[in-house]
Amino acid sequence: MRSSLLVALGALLYLGAPLEAGAQTASRAFSLFLDCSDFYCDPDYYRTEIAFVDHVRERSAADVHVLITRQRTGGDGRLFTLAFYGQRRFAGLADTLTVSTKQGATEDEQRQAISRVVKLGLARYLARTADGDRASLSLEPGAASAASAKPAADPWNAWVFRLGANINASRERDFSNNYVYGSLTASRVTELWKTNLRVSENYIDQAFSIGTDRVTSVRRDYGAAAQQVRSLGEQWSAGGRVSAASSTYLNQHLAVTAAPAVEYDIYPYKEYTRRAVLLQYAAGIKHFRYDDTTVYFKIVETLPFESLNIAISQKQKWGSLRFEIYGYHYLNDLSKSRLSFYSEADVRLFKGFSVNLFGDYAILHDQLYLAKGQLTREEVLLRQSQLATTYRAFLYMGISYTFGSVLNNVVNPRFSNSSSEF
Repeated sequence: MRSSLLVALGALLYLGAPLEAGAQTASRAFSLFLDCSDFYCDPDYYRTEIAFVDHVRERSAADVHVLITRQRTGGDGRLFTLAFYGQRRFAGLADTLTVSTKQGATEDEQRQAISRVVKLGLARYLARTADGDRASLSLEPGAASAASAKPAADPWNAWVFRLGANINASRERDFSNNYVYGSLTASRVTELWKTNLRVSENYIDQAFSIGTDRVTSVRRDYGAAAQQVRSLGEQWSAGGRVSAASSTYLNQHLAVTAAPAVEYDIYPYKEYTRRAVLLQYAAGIKHFRYDDTTVYFKIVETLPFESLNIAISQKQKWGSLRFEIYGYHYLNDLSKSRLSFYSEADVRLFKGFSVNLFGDYAILHDQLYLAKGQLTREEVLLRQSQLATTYRAFLYMGISYTFGSVLNNVVNPRFSNSSSEF
């Protein structure tokens, strides 16, 4: 009986495979590779909604490669930029379109907007195929064009406010953890000015039971910041930032920073979602009031400083890359400084092979806030206070290689939400 069931199952798989393959090779106009983050993209949705093309999972196998990037707009909406690259039979045929979504737009509203613009962008490629004779384009009646519509009155004068709070709690027999975070932000973004205001609070407590002993750890952080930026053309901007913070972890009862800054982008800011090389210089003062006397026998001090930040970012057909160098030093003592490096990359080296990299490294000579005296064993193990160090490093790297069929049209959600492992 068991052997007959295995034979029947094998026959079913053998006969089913050609039918599946035949279904995927149904007539479609050309092949498409949609290149966007799963964080704001829904691949299954686009495979279903944009059904007149073959969706492929490898960019080099596509006739059209669409790279989708996004950035936040002044009204707390999102602006999506869609870059169309013609390949193979459409080589050299490129275009760029944009679509924006309003503040509070749902995931479904965003994907509907992106799907509509992808279809519009593909029309020029479809028109160059034999299937173009079967295509049609229509315009819904009654909707005024953006060019003729008058700007809507804004009672908020471009201000956007956001109030947020997070509460996490976990329990075990001998362990408890509580985390509370709250924030209030306000922003106003126009073509000439950009204003950001923020206040926030963090509270973390942990408790461990070890035999008859009870060990607890509490960390509190408060902060507020204000930033004002003025546009100075396509590549220049100037502004300033003022911030105030308090941290039990850093032995800082109060830390105030005030600094004007200037920034230059080698590329025009309008290309920021695709490429940028930013240089930002700032100079100002830092004022500290410590909870405990520091290792330098200070309880209060005010120090002048200057900083330089260089950030390079690219989002291209081959993947994405970001590299940043940030450094500052105190002007009264150049040896008191910090230099940090940050890198993030997701690069396709060749067909099906990708490398993912994330890392940062900091050289620290600015721990002026370290409290005098020895930390207890509990304070060290529970990370209640910052430890003395001359560096900090983190690295993540991964590779992936995918091979096989490049067709990616079929959507089959069965068992997708099953909690069982496979």
